[in-house]
Amino acid sequence: MQKKLINEIFLMRSISCLSILLLHSLARAYADESNTVNLIRVLLTFGTPTFIFISEFILSRSYPNELPSNFWAKRLKYVMVPYVLFGTFFAVLKAFEQSLSTGTSLLSSFGQFFWRHLLLGDFHGYFILVIFQFYLLHYFFNKHLQKWKPSVVMGSAFLINMAYLGFFNFVKPYPSEIGVYIWEKFYWIPFLGWVYYFSLAYYCGKHFSLFINLLNKYSKWVIVSPFILGSICLFLYGTKVLPIISSKRVDMVFFTTSMIFLIYYIATKMPKVPKFFVWISQYSFGIYLIHPVFLAVMYVVFKRLSLEIHPSLLTGLYFFASLLLSIASTFILNKIPFGYYFAGRISIGMNDKKISDRAVPNIKTKHG
Repeated sequence: MQKKLINEIFLMRSISCLSILLLHSLARAYADESNTVNLIRVLLTFGTPTFIFISEFILSRSYPNELPSNFWAKRLKYVMVPYVLFGTFFAVLKAFEQSLSTGTSLLSSFGQFFWRHLLLGDFHGYFILVIFQFYLLHYFFNKHLQKWKPSVVMGSAFLINMAYLGFFNFVKPYPSEIGVYIWEKFYWIPFLGWVYYFSLAYYCGKHFSLFINLLNKYSKWVIVSPFILGSICLFLYGTKVLPIISSKRVDMVFFTTSMIFLIYYIATKMPKVPKFFVWISQYSFGIYLIHPVFLAVMYVVFKRLSLEIHPSLLTGLYFFASLLLSIASTFILNKIPFGYYFAGRISIGMNDKKISDRAVPNIKTKHG
């Protein structure tokens, strides 16, 4: 089956990627806690769930009936293999850092980070494990989801998602090393913390014409809701009801959904998706994986050189340098035989393949 690509996805994917890059750049530049900056970082966390939403949205839209025969082979080859290889590479970097700072054995440190990365998703590549769970849910439940009532499925998924996140947001961790680790990191991995995004993406992709019509029918709410819901997120953070900066907060489910709708709505009104966003979208997987490495290297170099740079300028330097270096690295790796196994393939752009007609009446949108 020919892939049905949707131009607006390029905008959504690039914005979510850049939001994560800016989030991490701010965290590096403002080592000293800044309340204003932290408020910005809270809102920027919508990027990761949006990135994950896109995976199921495209899947549901492209393969409405069944997955192609080569689906799993391609996903293992181009998604899971980069997860394993980059996770291993990142474990090596962390092992070197820990060995130099604490004097522990390099091999021992590597072993510790290696199994935590690959088995527990204890690094920024954890989103790949979530995406693979979406693949499995789609594979096993697609026929059932086509029969079940969307409102019931989405409502149930929402309640499960909120109960799951609410438990880890408001219940104190079990007083043990394992308990603290689960509360701080591991609860991110199971699909229960993302299942609402899966159901939302599935039905938005499956009933695409209805999705677009609803965006236009309720356009005023689509535009206003991110400001209202974003303000609520900031209030909950500022009052320390939810004092963490994370996309795994109960309130972020609402805000992320509103941002997904807003970005998609804006994109449908564009006569053409700007080439810059298409370009970023093409390299987004590599950017997402590689940029923390360059941020960490720059952070160490600046510290060693004792450079005094204003945090705002430093944020810009971190952001643009890590962005360009990640793109360059992804480009080079894709030119080297089997290099794409490390950083993923460069995805196609608007002019590389035909993009299917959405057959949505009375809506002016651009298809490549």
